[in-house]
Amino acid sequence: MTPEALGELNQALDAAGVGYTSEIYPGTVHGFTMSDTDAFSASGLKRHWDRLLSLLDRALTNS
Repeated sequence: MTPEALGELNQALDAAGVGYTSEIYPGTVHGFTMSDTDAFSASGLKRHWDRLLSLLDRALTNS
C-alpha cells in the first residue's frame, strides 16, 4: 500500500468514526512476514508480532 493510499484509507476511517492504528514499517515491503520470500524482514516480523500480540491482549482482556 502506498503512503497515498494509506492516507486515503485513514481519511475514510476517520470519516466513519472508526478507531484504528496504521503503521508503515520502514525498510519493509508487502509480504515482509513471509520467511520464504525475498520480502522477509526479521525485524519487521518481530515488530509485527509485538504489536499484534499486544492488540490481541487488549482486545481479549476488554471483551
